[in-house]
Formats: sequence, C-alpha cells, structure tokens
Amino acid sequence: MTDISSYGTHPEYLPAFIKDARGDDGNQVARLDAAGNRELAAATLSRFPAAAGDVIDFRSTPYEERLWWDDEEDWTKVAADLLSPYARRGDRIAVIWANHLMPVVTMPADVAVRHARDILDAGPHFWIHPLGSPVIIECLMDGQVTVAAIPPGR
Repeated sequence: MTDISSYGTHPEYLPAFIKDARGDDGNQVARLDAAGNRELAAATLSRFPAAAGDVIDFRSTPYEERLWWDDEEDWTKVAADLLSPYARRGDRIAVIWANHLMPVVTMPADVAVRHARDILDAGPHFWIHPLGSPVIIECLMDGQVTVAAIPPGR
C-alpha cells in the first residue's frame, strides 16, 4: 500500500467543509493523527489481502455487496443508501483516503451523507468505515463500491 511516512502531510486537500471548523458540519469532524491512523488500519484495512496498488483483493476474500455509480449524482444516492442506517442511529464513520496524504477523518454519518459529493471530489479512491461496525465500504474511482465484512483479527 501507499508509503505511510507521508501520512496527513497535505490536509489542505481535504474537502472545504472539513477544513472549516467553524461550520456546522466541519466542527463535527475529527482528524486522526498517525497513531490513530495506525490503530484504525490495524482494525480494518490491514485485515484484508491487498491487490495491486491500494485496493482490497476481493477475488480472494468475500464481500457482501457490489454497487456501481455512474456520476457524482449517482454516487450521492449510493452513499445515502449505504450510510442512512448509521445516520439514523447517530453513528460516526471514518473516511480513509487511499493516498494517505490527507489525514483520516471521522464524522457523524449524516454529515458524510450531506457531503458525499465533496468526499468523492477530494479523493475518488477511499474507504468508509462505520465506527463500531464490522463493515468496510471501498469506493474506487471507476465507480465500483464494495461492501464487505471486516475479517476477524489474527
């Protein structure tokens, strides 16, 4: 996967709503430091086999659902469908960017639903992890979205 020594070195690439800590939504977003990123990765992405590049190898591990989005509008609908159960419960989600230049952020799921397009525009390859849930959602820039159960720790 990507060299993590550059983790979080470019927070300016984050979506504008995240950078605006005074905004109603931005003030609900937290950025993970390098230690928090390592802890989250150990509980989520590190449990999956990696394919070439920064994608999960779903040929060798099962997944629950695969969806496709065609454009930004379609992505907002897919994101709302996937995250609405978490938003109704008031759960938080983590957005893990594939390039590691942007720090991992956590936010209420309803904020992520409202800003799904902004999240996609910031980095079209990322993972969403509903905190406290055994689920990871991989979003690739080709429009593929895969929902999978996180394998148990080793």
